[in-house]
Amino acid sequence: MAKKAPAIPLKEVMAAIDKKDRGFYNRLTDEQKKAFSAWMMMRYTSSVQGKNSAYYIYMTNELVNRDFSDISKHPELQWLLLSACGSGKVEYHPYLKPPNARKKKDKVSEFLSNIYPLLKDDEIALIIKLNTTDELKEFAKTHGYEDKEIKEIFK
Repeated sequence: MAKKAPAIPLKEVMAAIDKKDRGFYNRLTDEQKKAFSAWMMMRYTSSVQGKNSAYYIYMTNELVNRDFSDISKHPELQWLLLSACGSGKVEYHPYLKPPNARKKKDKVSEFLSNIYPLLKDDEIALIIKLNTTDELKEFAKTHGYEDKEIKEIFK
């Protein structure tokens, strides 16, 4: 049976950041240090509800997010930067849903992504918005799609 990494209570971590507790990371056990995710803590630190929200966003971006990949091998330094973002009092950090790996694309977007693999999702959406369905069907015909395939794409 796989050994589960000990959880670090999020409420305690956020309170330590808010109160600028510089020694919190050093007091964690070795297993807890392995479980510590500076990236996730950075996301939670920047999400504060209330009058200090702009301060937290600014400080997290300026201190932690900037050059984040350069300091990824130094978790204690990441902690010290996170703790420097605190306001000195405990704030409310709402739950953040983890990002999805990929959103499922509709068939028209998928069709355009196959033709233009280097375009980003927002650029594909712009093409769809700027062209009519008939124009897109004609575009599919010029790229060698059969009528049956075009019907399937543009249901």
